[in-house]
Amino acid sequence: MKMEVYKNSGFSIIELVLIIVIIGLLSISVFIKWPGLVINLGAQAEQLANDIRYTQSLSMTNGQRYRLVIASSNTYQILNNSGTAIKLAMGNSTMTLNSGITFGTLTNLPNNLIAFDGNGIPYTDTGNPGTQLSATATIPLVGSGNTKNVSISPQTGRTIVQ
Repeated sequence: MKMEVYKNSGFSIIELVLIIVIIGLLSISVFIKWPGLVINLGAQAEQLANDIRYTQSLSMTNGQRYRLVIASSNTYQILNNSGTAIKLAMGNSTMTLNSGITFGTLTNLPNNLIAFDGNGIPYTDTGNPGTQLSATATIPLVGSGNTKNVSISPQTGRTIVQ
């Protein structure tokens, strides 16, 4: 009779612990490099651009001035001609930026607002007729060392995210 010798196959506890440590180190490096805030920053910039477009659309639809006003370092509102806040898509009249995201220094918007007349032409103040936007306005959103710019073109009010 021939005797067969079976070798134990499997993992030792040391091998299992080493695998768990390696997986833990890899997951930490992936988590650190995860672009979560950059993605949030881009989404927030798109939301702001859409709200600017909505403000322009309200102006053209209703034939009166509406304006988007930056109220603080991380909030904004849409106001009608009489200064009453308009409810936004989320049901609030004030939009608060996501945690860790703030407005940077505005370019060509000295009054922290962009207003549109009934023809959709952008203005930099609430006067009547007011001061038309004469150069591209930029609203930077800043978070974790990254910046996304929302730009508004003079004459047309075309709004893009860069």
